[in-house]
Amino acid sequence: MLRKVEAGMSFDMAEPDQLKMLSKAFSDHCLQHGVRGDMDREQIAVRVMALLRQGVIDPAQISDELGRVR
Repeated sequence: MLRKVEAGMSFDMAEPDQLKMLSKAFSDHCLQHGVRGDMDREQIAVRVMALLRQGVIDPAQISDELGRVR
């Protein structure tokens, strides 16, 4: 479950199982689209983290959102 950090902090924290899923979504996307460059991979990672902050934690939805950017 995604948890908001209290005490005025404005970022989200993911549970270990969510991090594993996010990592897999990132890797799958990069592999599927032939993304190999560090800069490209970094931009995708930033997008994945932005999706997490928006509360998107479903792998299919992450994949769809990443596909829209390319």
